[in-house]
Amino acid sequence: MTQIIDFPFISLDGRINDRDGKIDFHNPDDEILSFVNERHAAFSNHIYDDSTYEIMKWWENPSGPESKLEVIQKYTRIWNKTHKTVISKQLSGLDPDQYTVLPELTADALSELKQKASSDILIGGSDLTIAALNFGLLNRIDLMTVPVILGGGDSFFEKIPRTELNLLETRSFKKGWIFSSYEIK
Repeated sequence: MTQIIDFPFISLDGRINDRDGKIDFHNPDDEILSFVNERHAAFSNHIYDDSTYEIMKWWENPSGPESKLEVIQKYTRIWNKTHKTVISKQLSGLDPDQYTVLPELTADALSELKQKASSDILIGGSDLTIAALNFGLLNRIDLMTVPVILGGGDSFFEKIPRTELNLLETRSFKKGWIFSSYEIK
């Protein structure tokens, strides 16, 4: 059965960015990137809000010295073969073979995406996560915790309603990062 899964990277104090809105606090090494590649290869669709899409579109055509690394090239291939659904009232003109643009995320639209998906769906953006939770359609949160305290920025958990979870899996990495997978009860 297809699942809808959020996979946020957060600081130890639960932030998705710092006080300046930057996400440069998470700088994964090859071990972490290989793990993320393995996980993301299982998704048939990614659902993004505008701001998450703006960050992720770099993968359409990565540039810079890091783009030459094999682990980066592998994720680029994974990302480009995965269909993306972007929730946006402003975006248009995206390649329909790669993207679907919806003006809002509704329970019906999310249910339809779930029914049509060939495998699990990644959802990104805290507002979309909250919506999926409220619709009763979010199945799992795969949380990557980065060992840094930001002391400010946007909280991943601040607007999320009380949600009971079952721990499915944990994994620690040499760099001190912790992966935790939770099933929504």
